[in-house]
Amino acid sequence: MFQFVKKHKLNIAVFLISLILCLLGSGHYPIYILDEAKNAEAAREMLSNGNFITPYFNNILRTDKPPLHYFFMILSYKIFGVNAFAARFFSGVFGALTMATSYHFVKKNTNKTNALVYILILWSSVFFVQEFHLSVPDPYLIFFISAGLWCFYNFQVSNNKTSLWLFYVCLAFGVLAKGPVAIALPGLICLIFIIATKQFSINGIFKYKPILGLLIILIIALPWYILVHIKTNGAWTQGFFIDHNINRFGSKMEGHGGIFLITWAFVLLGLMPFSFFIINAIKNAYFNRKNTLTLFALIVSSVFIVFFSISGTKLPNYTMPCYPFLAFLISLYLVKTFQNNKKKTGITVVVILITMLSVLLPIAGKLALANEKSLTVVSNVAYWLIPTSVLSVIGLFFYLKNQFNKSFLSIASGWIMLAPILFLVIYPKLTNESPVQASKKIISKNSKIIVYKRFDPAFPINFKRTFNVSNKASEVFHFIENNPDGFIITNDRNDYKILSEHKNLELVLERKAIFENHTTRIFRKKQ
Repeated sequence: MFQFVKKHKLNIAVFLISLILCLLGSGHYPIYILDEAKNAEAAREMLSNGNFITPYFNNILRTDKPPLHYFFMILSYKIFGVNAFAARFFSGVFGALTMATSYHFVKKNTNKTNALVYILILWSSVFFVQEFHLSVPDPYLIFFISAGLWCFYNFQVSNNKTSLWLFYVCLAFGVLAKGPVAIALPGLICLIFIIATKQFSINGIFKYKPILGLLIILIIALPWYILVHIKTNGAWTQGFFIDHNINRFGSKMEGHGGIFLITWAFVLLGLMPFSFFIINAIKNAYFNRKNTLTLFALIVSSVFIVFFSISGTKLPNYTMPCYPFLAFLISLYLVKTFQNNKKKTGITVVVILITMLSVLLPIAGKLALANEKSLTVVSNVAYWLIPTSVLSVIGLFFYLKNQFNKSFLSIASGWIMLAPILFLVIYPKLTNESPVQASKKIISKNSKIIVYKRFDPAFPINFKRTFNVSNKASEVFHFIENNPDGFIITNDRNDYKILSEHKNLELVLERKAIFENHTTRIFRKKQ
């Protein structure tokens, strides 16, 4: 045991630091955003109902995602109880595994210096770190796709059969995390890589044991898909594969569309601040593509970005499985820059841009919060972003003095600090102003409640219960007559007026959602 720890001390240290970074503050603020709320609640209902095959949200079949993250959340609920930390716990664990695994392979195939720069880039990518604070399936998918691709490359250079089998196992669990995308994109990446390295032939393909690999994937992933198909008479299969895969790729869903440049904007945001070096990094990688790892990382990054640029639905998390590889390309470019020890106009512009962005963070944050009616009272929390600004300015100072290593470390430190500031200070303050949190001051756990037409999805997981939903005003009025101490919840944009105009009802809460275009209103019978 001691020898193992001694041999792998750097990998263990990276995992532990990553775990702290990915778990820090996970229980300090409630589950609120839509995706988190629906996923965490579906897992809670699975546990409550003892049904570990079919996912439901508020007693309605949920066809959005396969079950892997539900299973891990259920396990966490059993350990920690049903709460925000438990829902997010394994997301943080898989975030740490993603970073530690990626660090291991980068160190193995390059050197300790490149690996250090690489892991600092990942740690400082605050929006990437944030993904591992969410009770959603993406942290699991990011790990299994990235780990699987690293294993594929390791087999390519070492012919280690264990790495090949692990590649297929990772794809199988990726399919259980988010569906066929976990086979389609890695499969396309590997095919392009095989062609690019001139291995494309019958023997070249069968070197990777694709038939046996497909069998491994089917043995692990297929049973649940068959069971849920049978249990729902095909309804889950129809909803997931048609609506949430084919239709999501072919057209805009839930308002998440736009031109192809939006995907690039998401990538810039996801690996900020060092994402501003992406163009230089890709150019550098292209000129050094004879190195197989550089070529492989370039192919992984390109396939994900291009694929989701042409997808009808565009979301920030879609390209995240390629971030460990894109960060590697950035690290290669930065290490090369450090070694040259010369300022270049393009690099200077990027460093100044990062500094300006960092300085604007608290100003933009203050203005954004002040402009949001429900958050005006906590707008001063934006000043907590100042340390990031200060360290970035110091980084610029070091850069101008030709102290590139210190410049990088200063900027990286400032952005790494941003994560605990967000998760321990800012998010708790902001989410405390949400409609759900405000409603807890009015509604007790045992209150009789009915929902008129629609409601904020965060209500079930925060109240640990499901809610009856009615689309008929007459049913709502009948409910309140029979339950004079009960409440009516709605966030319908128009038809809430019929409740406002009812002579026997009074409005007890009206609160706009945080950065969302809907308002929760709670009514009760006039006292």
